[in-house]
This record gives sequence, C-alpha cells and structure tokens, in this order.
Amino acid sequence: MLFDSLDLAFSEKRNQPVSSGGFFNLFGGATKSGKPINSNTALTLSAFYNGVNILCNDYAKLPKSIYRKTDGSRKKIDNHSLSYLVSKKPNSYMTAYTFDKVMLLSAILKGNAYAIKVKDETTQRTTSIEFIDQQKKTVQVLDSGKGLVYKIDGELYDSDDIIHVLGFTTNGIVGIGVVTMAAMSLGVNLNAQEYASEYYESKGEGIGVVTTAKPMDGDAKIRYANGLSTRLSSKDKFKVAVLDEMGSFQHIKLTPQESQFLVTHKQGVVEVARWLNIPPHKLKSLDNATFSNIEHQEIAHVSDSILPWIKAFKAEYDTKLLTKKEVEGGYYFYFNHNSLLQSDKTTQADYFSKLIFCGSMTRNEVRGLLELNPIDGLDAPLTPVNAQTLELIEAKLNELKQKTKENE
Repeated sequence: MLFDSLDLAFSEKRNQPVSSGGFFNLFGGATKSGKPINSNTALTLSAFYNGVNILCNDYAKLPKSIYRKTDGSRKKIDNHSLSYLVSKKPNSYMTAYTFDKVMLLSAILKGNAYAIKVKDETTQRTTSIEFIDQQKKTVQVLDSGKGLVYKIDGELYDSDDIIHVLGFTTNGIVGIGVVTMAAMSLGVNLNAQEYASEYYESKGEGIGVVTTAKPMDGDAKIRYANGLSTRLSSKDKFKVAVLDEMGSFQHIKLTPQESQFLVTHKQGVVEVARWLNIPPHKLKSLDNATFSNIEHQEIAHVSDSILPWIKAFKAEYDTKLLTKKEVEGGYYFYFNHNSLLQSDKTTQADYFSKLIFCGSMTRNEVRGLLELNPIDGLDAPLTPVNAQTLELIEAKLNELKQKTKENE
C-alpha cells in the first residue's frame, strides 16, 4: 500500500478526472423568482422531501448482518469484526441507522455516496467507516490509467479504500443526482409553490373592484378604497358597507386558469413518485389506492424501490469490506429486506403456517422471526403425512404387513 500511494502521488499529473459527462450537465436552472433548483430547494417540496425520507428510512432500518455459506447451509457470523460496524456503529460519530440513511440520501440527491475505510496499520482490519460530507469536502474521481483513484480534499485514496455507491449513472463510474435530471419537472412544482404563496399573500380572498356611475379623481378613489377596506376588515360581528353614488362591489375570485395552476402541486406528487421510483400512495396520494391492492403496492415498493439500492450497497460492502479470502470462504453481507414485508396478522399467520406444515421452516425458526425465545422440541421440521413419495408409502405398507404377520 505504501508503494502504491507513492506511485499515485507521483502520477497525479496523469490522473484524469472522470465526470458524468454528456448533456446531463446542462440541466438545472432557477425558478421565476431566481431561486436555484438544487437539492436544498427541491427538499422544500413536501412530496420530494417525504419520498426521499421514506426511501432512506426504509433502507436504514433493514437488519444488516454477515453470513457464511458452506456446503449448502448458511450461518450468521455475529463475532465478525465488521458485523458491529455495519449493524451498530460504523464510526464514532454515527449509529448504523444514521450512517445508512445519510449514505443513501447522498446517493439519491448527489448521485454519489462516499465513505472512507479506516484500517488498523498492523492488522489491516477495517476499524471504522467514515462518511464523506460532499458539502464540506471536495471529491474527485480520477482515472490513473490502471484504475480509479479518489482525491478527497487534496489527498489521494486507492479505490479499494473508498466505499462508493452510485445513483443513476451513464458510465458506471460517476453517478448523477436525481435533482439534476428532474430539475425542469421540480422547477414547475417550485414555481407553483411560489405562485400559491405569492397569491395568498398579496391577494387572498378579500379582493374586489368597486364601480361607480360618477367619475372620481385619484385622491377620492384612494379615500373611497381605504374606507371600504377598513370597514370590511374590521373585527365587528357584522360588517355592513354602504356605497355612495350608485356604487357596486364585485368580488374577484380565482380564474379557472389560476385555480388549475394552484393545484399543480397535487399533480406534482405523482411526478415526484416517478422520479424517485416509489408508489404514489407512499407520498400520501391515495387516489387510486384500495385495501385490496395496497399490500401488493407495498411489495412492489420493496422490490422496485428498495431492493436496487440494497444490491448497490451490498456489492460495495462485499467487494470493499470483505477480503478476497473471506469472499472465497463463503462470507457475504445480508440485508434482510423481508422485514419491510410485514403484512397484517392474518396474512402473516397463514404464511408462517404454510411454511411450517410444508417443512420449509421449523417452529423455532418462526419464533425467532417473531422475536420469541425457542421452545424445546420445536427444532425438527414437520413432515406432511398426506404428501409422501411412493418409496415412503411402499415402505410403510411393507412395515404394516410385517407387523400383521408377527401379530398372527
């Protein structure tokens, strides 16, 4: 590693930065008020904030463990040094939940999530995993000609020392944040949000026009308008305004075009759901949700929205945290996404019953999933007596015949 680092330092001049490239860098812009469209402003949209938060929370709450597969069976390895880092506390600043959440947040918003492996100088074992805040530290991905090199605040790191989880990517090396891609779409929702705020602040519902049959000079109009406004805005229980000179008051309401624009944010919920690849009902949009399909939508959320991120993180953990020898020995990380598929009690009981009576799971294994202690005698799988092979049936018939002969 020492010679590798020296070689990287001397070859810094030939390292070429790798960018997302293409026309995607041209996306961006600002709202009509001049507010830039970026990760911070996008999060002011309730649907976008809620969607990102749901994805990050669902991934962060997954149980994460190290397993070892040998001879067709697998065993959970609780005493592995990485098990505590991944499942409890990856570094001195964060719990595993916070670390996982902020890593996925970076991958979604910025397109890239980075973390540095801190290793013991003697054993070369990973002792902590430090999250890299891209708002405070500049990260560059460089191509050295022999592989990737990461330059973080002027310091070079080998690619094996950096956990790098990509979001959407066109080159497989550097990711592109969803806000970059969705800038135009999110800009429409931000403009609608600003318009609604400006409208209710400047116009509200108490807006109208007074018409009179008699011409009035400028000062008279101002006095007339101020007097009428004072009267109508008073806190009296009854508000009665008397208009002189055949005057009439016309209340101005929202035009159909303005009303449609003010509800754009409702349509924007579905648009945000598309960009984040989550079901609209997760964003509290229940227009097309029913009790019969909501559970299937939850399954689709796990398989289509969460599972791809699980695969991305698992691939980095397996190749960057585990040694080659450990991987060859059957070690791997397991993210239990089944914890997100907890259905109602009736469906859950029926599911476990079928697994038990078909012999796929023991009763103690099911108790373990329910966080219950094992009971003696429940470790053996059950065998359904009405589903047996011909060999077993013939063997039992022969056994019965033999017993019958012995009794005779």
